[in-house]
Amino acid sequence: MVRNCGPQILNCLLDPNCRKALQCLNQCSPLDQVCSSRCIASYESPYFEAFSLFVLQKQNYLDLDAKIPVKPYVPPMTSFRGKELCHETAEDLFVGWLGDLDWSWRVVAGQNPAYDQFPCQYQLFYRGKGKSSFWYEPVFQVRTLEEKLVWRRRRYSVKRGKIPATFRFSVLDNGVVSNEFWTIVDVSDDLSWGLFHYHGAARVAGQSYTGAVLVTPDGSYPAEKDKERLQSALEKCGIKEWELFAVDNCSCENPPLGIPQGSRLHSRISIIEEPDSEEKFN
Repeated sequence: MVRNCGPQILNCLLDPNCRKALQCLNQCSPLDQVCSSRCIASYESPYFEAFSLFVLQKQNYLDLDAKIPVKPYVPPMTSFRGKELCHETAEDLFVGWLGDLDWSWRVVAGQNPAYDQFPCQYQLFYRGKGKSSFWYEPVFQVRTLEEKLVWRRRRYSVKRGKIPATFRFSVLDNGVVSNEFWTIVDVSDDLSWGLFHYHGAARVAGQSYTGAVLVTPDGSYPAEKDKERLQSALEKCGIKEWELFAVDNCSCENPPLGIPQGSRLHSRISIIEEPDSEEKFN
């Protein structure tokens, strides 16, 4: 490995953050995603990304091959505002409040502690310039292992699944590709809350995972009147409400939001329901 990856290894060892990331990961159990995700998010650097991209993603020196879980099967929502759900409307539900607000959704709680440990999670969903391009950019805070509070951002390519309200996500995260299968489980007619489920795997890192995120426009918990419908949506995921990990949305000043110029937002729905028409939001 040293012969083939010499420059990447040397550059990593000479970089303080990259070196700390390796030392931190070395103390994590291979199956401890909470530990490994915090190590990586705490010590991000271009040298660590280059190291992971070459050693893990391209060469797969660890000889790992994690698969995306297929269970539990989570049925996608099939209608919205009394009409059968199509691919375009499903994408609009992801786009959510973006345009009216500076973000699509804020995460209230989630099922996976490896990701829901991070405070102040904003979701940005938008259509790209290309006809079928669609993107997801989560923006979130990390309290590093050195007790610094920093913002992080990722960029996922999103493709439609075979069934409306199902999607395939792909991201290069610190040099390692993760592929995920997302399902829109439910979104209220007034877009006051939504529930998204995902299965995923970082193949060459040997990690498979599953989870769900509860989202609202402002990061506060859905109203009591929605409790029964929310619990029904959670049951479709095999999740009890008490299993959710609350996201800390207390100190979220100056998130690095914004989307590329020329991006497109809603195609078929408006934020405010208009029973007799489907006006474009933009």
